[in-house]
Amino acid sequence: MDYDRLLEMIRPSDIADTYQPVVSLIGLENFLKLCQYAMGSELYFPTLEGILRNTRRRVILQEYNGYNLQELSKKYGLTQSRIRNLLKRRNKP
Repeated sequence: MDYDRLLEMIRPSDIADTYQPVVSLIGLENFLKLCQYAMGSELYFPTLEGILRNTRRRVILQEYNGYNLQELSKKYGLTQSRIRNLLKRRNKP
């Protein structure tokens, strides 16, 4: 089958309604790349909060100056105890 020729001719309307929100969000070209990557398998997408967890941890460790535990707690919506735990594990992956 001539996939390259068909890929040149594909339109968003050719995609099943189930996937239209994804096509609208990331565009047809990126949707096709995602399909090629997944090759029919199911994909799990984590929550944005889950994705940002490591970033938040890194930034808290950078911003901690030894005196701003309460400020960081308010800024990042974590308890002071949780931030202390992050600080204790700062050298662990």
